Amino acid sequence: MSDESPKPEDARHALALRIDRFLRGLERAKRQPNRRESYHVVEAIDLLKETRYADGDAAMTRAERVAPLPEAAARQFGKHEPVPTAQLSATLDAIMRGQR
Repeated sequence: MSDESPKPEDARHALALRIDRFLRGLERAKRQPNRRESYHVVEAIDLLKETRYADGDAAMTRAERVAPLPEAAARQFGKHEPVPTAQLSATLDAIMRGQR
C-alpha cells in the first residue's frame, strides 16, 4: 500500500523547485517578471511560507499562464508593481535556508 498524498517535505521541495525554475527561466530570457507573473510568484512564495503547497502550486500555474490578477488586487493602483527576479530569488533562498 502506498499513500498517494505527497509528504509535506516533498511537496515543499517540489513547490520551491517550481518557483526556482520559473525564476531561472526569466533570468535566461534576460527579463523581469511582468505585473501578473510577479503577483502570482509572490503569492506562491507566501503560500510556501504558510505550508499551503497545493495552493502555491496553483499560484505557480497562474504565473506560468500569466493569468489576470484577481479583481480586488487589480483595483489597487500601484500596490502590485513587479518585484525584480533577483529579489524573488533571494526571498525564496532565505525561506528554503531558514526552514531546513
